[in-house]
Parts: sequence; structure tokens; C-alpha cells
Amino acid sequence: MQEERGRSAYKPNCNGLSSYYRERFGSHSPEVYMNLRISGFDDHLERDAIKKCLTHELKKFAPFEIKVVKNPEEDERLAYVNFERNDCARKVRYNLMERLKGVLGENVQCDPAGILRDQEGKYIPDRFNRAQGDRKDTGGSSGNRNRPSKEPQTWRLKKDDDEATRTLFVGNMPSDVKEREIRSIFEKYGKVEEVDIKTPINTDAAYAFVMFQTVDQAIRAKQHEQDNSIRSQGSRMKIGYGKSQVSRKLFVGGLGDWCHTDTLQKAFGKYGSIESIELNSREQFAYILFESTHVSQEAWKALRNVSIARGTPPIVVDYAKDSTAHSEKQQFRKRRASKSPVGANVQRTPPSSPKDVVRNFEELDATYAPTWSGKMALKKTDYPVKFYRVHGAERLVVKLLRDEDDAPLRLLITQRLSLCSQDLLFGKLTSCNSKEISLGVITGKKDLEDLQPLVNYFTNKEAAGVVTVPGGILYIFPFCEFALKLLAEFCPQVHVFNENCPFLLGALAVRSTD
Repeated sequence: MQEERGRSAYKPNCNGLSSYYRERFGSHSPEVYMNLRISGFDDHLERDAIKKCLTHELKKFAPFEIKVVKNPEEDERLAYVNFERNDCARKVRYNLMERLKGVLGENVQCDPAGILRDQEGKYIPDRFNRAQGDRKDTGGSSGNRNRPSKEPQTWRLKKDDDEATRTLFVGNMPSDVKEREIRSIFEKYGKVEEVDIKTPINTDAAYAFVMFQTVDQAIRAKQHEQDNSIRSQGSRMKIGYGKSQVSRKLFVGGLGDWCHTDTLQKAFGKYGSIESIELNSREQFAYILFESTHVSQEAWKALRNVSIARGTPPIVVDYAKDSTAHSEKQQFRKRRASKSPVGANVQRTPPSSPKDVVRNFEELDATYAPTWSGKMALKKTDYPVKFYRVHGAERLVVKLLRDEDDAPLRLLITQRLSLCSQDLLFGKLTSCNSKEISLGVITGKKDLEDLQPLVNYFTNKEAAGVVTVPGGILYIFPFCEFALKLLAEFCPQVHVFNENCPFLLGALAVRSTD
């Protein structure tokens, strides 16, 4: 009886389970489980920080494995913790949740993992964990016998055809899958323009983004290949619609004999200047190239799934790959600085930079393309920003300011740095070569004035902001003597800074230079 009372006190509260879990398994948890799925972390926490914190908080339950992944379809982190000792997972759920919420975020939720429910409602190990158990039962290698089972990747897939794009997200494939295997499966539904395979670290599964020529082709492929195996007797593929990469070029499908170039010009031209229209009457789709991504985004939002001519079906609109953007980047990479004579006391010409003098935002925007765009956060406020690289390596910006899924990081300003005397920092930054530092002018993403509160904050505090990213540090300066000295040293042709400009100067350096 006493044992029963203890078990009763140990029963889960369904409020401790995420909606993801309850939708699939109900409001109760199994009696036995050794794996946890933890979600709901604060947005500012990055992968390494989550893993470090969980390792510290769960140390008395060691040994265990922690794997932090990012759901490709949602902007969130998930942590899978696989314990080797029985009951550790349950104790964490019932005894440590308040502690975890205090350090990882008040919305943190913890679910049993590595289980499914059968048709009678009983809890059973999922397919992956059954396979792990079978290996143990058949006398697997002693090195793997005590290793815990791993939770297979879980994704919240966009399956509704109303959300269809030309890109399919295909998950649950073998880690050694080849592009030719993927193409052999999907090319029977139409032209596959691109296959991008992702293999996360420390996992035995891969996923891929498969881009078709038209949305209709992607819809057919998903309908026919969902839950099929790419290899005989292999795991079943999980397919959903991927996010489109925003560009200034749009794909327009669902057209017919009624559509002409003038029809498209009239419908899409009202949102901004169009550079070109490529209409394929036979295949009944078109490509429209706008002068900027801002214009293409407005057209995409307004005309997706609507009719552009009386009595015609709704059209399909999606972003298309802009090859001209790639060409422009290549042209910038080919530029090289002229060499000064040895010993000459002249100001160096910044490598990979145009020599044109830039005096205002219009000239900046015309001369430099924004290398990175995302959000910069101070306290509880997010500022959408663009980073115009004016000196240094573009590769450094792409590598340090994006995560492993190529999504822009949220740049959280965690420290202030007084600008009273920073000779040491100036010396360190100016001693960097062009591969170790990237200098950029930071502006508002849509309206320059959107950045004014952040500029005013640093100006009033007479300080710079500091953002720590994996592998590097980003210093953020308002108009000040330090910023002007950096510009004079690296890119003297850029004169956009003055007291009335809503600009910031970003100096991104590899961690070793700090």
C-alpha cells in the first residue's frame, strides 16, 4: 500500500507535457522511459549554451547523452537527453523542472521520448529504439551494448498544400544518402533544380531540401512519396514543404492561355519596378525579376493564391533562385586592392572594396550589397537590421552570423563597452588581416529611423555594444571617435557617419583577436 501511495504521488501532471506530446500520446506518460525531449527554451539561448546548461544541471544523473537540434520547419531548439540508468528521466521530470525553467526559460517543457503508443493504447518503444534493443538482444558489439538509444529526429512539417512551395523538406533518410538516389526518386515528378543534403553532427540520419521547377511538381512528389523508403526496407521518408529563400525573383505558376506578358506586367508591376519577365507559355509558368527583394516580397504577399484576371483560377507564387545575385557577389570577390610601394607612408586601400566615395545611405546601398540581415536585440526589444560589409571577408559574416541550418542568428547585445579609452581594442582590431575581421555599416532593415532608439542608447551611454557569437565577437559602435578611426583605417572612402545618422558600425572579429 505504501508503495502504491509513492507511485501515486509520482504520477505526472498533464500540464507538464507539451502540446506536441499530448496531441500524439495523450495526457499520461508511460511507466518506464529513459529518454527526454525538452523544448520551449528562451529564444536567445544558442545550441552550445543549452547543452552546457543541461550538462551542469543533470550532472548527478550521469552518464547520459545530450543532443540539441533545430527543427528545420520551426524557429526553435529541441534537446534530447538519453540516460543510461533507469528512473533518471522520471526524476528529472518531477524534481528538476522548476530549476530548469529558472535557467532555460519559463516555457520549458519536458516530455518522455523514445516511445510510441500501439493500436490498443499501450506504450511501446518506437521503431528506432526497438532496433537498438534488437541489436542488444542479438549480442551486438560490447562497445555499443550499454549505449542508450537515441531519439530519431522529429519535425513539425508543413503538410497543407495551401502552404506549398517549390521546395520539399525530406527527412528521415540514411546519413550516407547520395544526391543521385534522391534525384532518382523525385525527378519522375518533374525537373529538380537543386538538392541540398544536410547531415547533422552525431546522428545516423540525414534530411534534404529538394527544389522543383514548379510548385505542382513538388505537390505531386509529396503526395506520392510520403512515408515511402528511399532504399529497400529502409526508414520511411517524412516530407513537408520547406521555406523559400527570399529573393528578388518570383516564380508564378498556374497560368494558362489567358496569360500574356502584359497580364503579368499589369498585375505585378503595381508593387514596384520589374526588370524582366520570362513567360513559358507551353509549361504555363513565368519568372518575374524585380529591382529589389522589398518589391518582390510585397508582390509575393499580395498575389499568392489569388486570381489576377477575371474568371481565371488562382495563381501560385513562390520565390525563385536569383542567379544575378550570385554573379554580383562573384564580381565583388574578384576585386583586389592595389599594392603600395614598400616603405611608402600612404593609407592602405582596403582589399575587396570598391574605391568609390560613399557619402550617404543611397550611395552606400548602391555601392555595397547587404551581406547579412536579421535581428539585433537589446534587453527585450528586437531591431531588424542589415549589415553592409565595407571591409574584410564576406565568408566570415556568413560563417559567424548564421547557425548550422544557415539561418541568421539573433544578435543579443549582452555587454556594454565604455568608449572612454579603448586603445588596446583599436590595436587588436587594426592588427587583424582581412580574413580575421569584417567591418560593416548597420542600418534598419526597412526604415533607417527604425534603428534610431538603439543608436541613441549607445550614444547616451557613450558605449559600444558587444555580441558574442560562436567563434567570434561583434562590436557595435555609434557615431564616435573610435568608429571614425576604424573607418579611416580600413575604408576611408566611407563617409556616411555623422551625429544625425541612424547608423551603427559593426566590427566582427574572430574570437582569438579579442
